[in-house]
Amino acid sequence: MPPSRLAILLILLCNAFYAAGYGLARVLSDSLDPLQITFLRYALVLGAAVTLSLPSRDPVGAWRRAVAPARPWAQRATAAMLVVSTVVAVWGYALVPVTEAAALGFTAPILTVAMGMLLLHERVTALRWLAVICGFAGMLLVLRPDGALFRWAAVVPVAAAMLYALYQVMARDIRGVADSVGMTVQGGLVGTLLLAPLAALIWRTPDVATAGLVAVFVAAQTCGLLTLAAAVRRAEVSALAPWHYSRLFFALAMDAALFGRMPDSLALAGCGLIALGGLLLLVRAERAAPAARAGE
Repeated sequence: MPPSRLAILLILLCNAFYAAGYGLARVLSDSLDPLQITFLRYALVLGAAVTLSLPSRDPVGAWRRAVAPARPWAQRATAAMLVVSTVVAVWGYALVPVTEAAALGFTAPILTVAMGMLLLHERVTALRWLAVICGFAGMLLVLRPDGALFRWAAVVPVAAAMLYALYQVMARDIRGVADSVGMTVQGGLVGTLLLAPLAALIWRTPDVATAGLVAVFVAAQTCGLLTLAAAVRRAEVSALAPWHYSRLFFALAMDAALFGRMPDSLALAGCGLIALGGLLLLVRAERAAPAARAGE
């Protein structure tokens, strides 16, 4: 299979895993704090990495390389960004239904364009204007000023998406020195160390059923991370970006399967407009790229 097609398949799997994981996070938030959920994710990943490394020929050497990797600060900063984005994302999915949270997350690039226009007085083309109008119209349909989602909590999924986009760029930068397994191990190390003191303050001991759900959540999120890392090693982040909108479909499936709910027609129309706005921005970026290269 050509690398580009494999990358698309991997990014679709990534979004399916992430939608499933965040659907489970919403279920878990009824009994555990989002910070503890995220800590358990990284602690279990780290524990699994330790267990799997024991049968290797040189487990001590493997962990020495993990503790002191190539470009250590770049790898640790990337892992820390992943940890922060995960905490905010789990918090957002605990506050907002899965489909609406996923849709609001995709407003991040549209809001970035709007802020550049208003704050930096950047030149905005007609296509970008159309993208911004579609995005904001979609956001209003999802939130609706008279609706239950029109509150501060709606900002959280957007913030999570912007942090996660920054993580993807940082992950792309270190792809030459870190493979998907290495990035997962770094995430486990950094996440466990950063979140352990905070998790201890709000700790609730989960029952057996909740512990099982945590394990499934961790497996889904880890598979999402591994497939994302594998995808960005095979294709440009910008080429994969349109396929991230598949998460809306998977989020709809999670809402139906886990919570027996389906967003109403206005919310679904809003999701479609947000996706259209994001895709219009991608079209504008693809048109601008050849011109920028020609001018170099």
